[in-house]
Amino acid sequence: MLKAAGACIVAKDTKRVLLQQRSLDSSYPRTWGFWGGKVEENENISQGMLREVGEELGFDILDCIYKIYPYDQYHSRDAEFSYYTFIVVVNNEFIPNINEETGGYAWVNIQYLPKPIHPGAKRTLFKKNKISYLKEIISHL
Repeated sequence: MLKAAGACIVAKDTKRVLLQQRSLDSSYPRTWGFWGGKVEENENISQGMLREVGEELGFDILDCIYKIYPYDQYHSRDAEFSYYTFIVVVNNEFIPNINEETGGYAWVNIQYLPKPIHPGAKRTLFKKNKISYLKEIISHL
């Protein structure tokens, strides 16, 4: 079974969300979504998420995390793939040092999401009550 994990990164200082635009060489190229990737066999889900996010941002995100919330889980019908999403609140907006997996990035107000959104991120964000949960967290920062 393939496990992957990602982060919906929110800045405490601006209450904006950092989204990743996927590179032209990735699956679902040029779509906007969360930062993350495959969890290795020797990692738990949160370790894999933090490592992947750090690799894609170009620095250790642990240095700026304020709080982490579990957000969503997706399991394919054939049980061959699972994706775990976390809301990662950081103290301040920052400029990522993007790698070849990223075509671009944007800090956005959750009310004004760029398009097209990656299908997995879209499913998570617009799943029943999930966008409300994200907005509630943001409103209490």
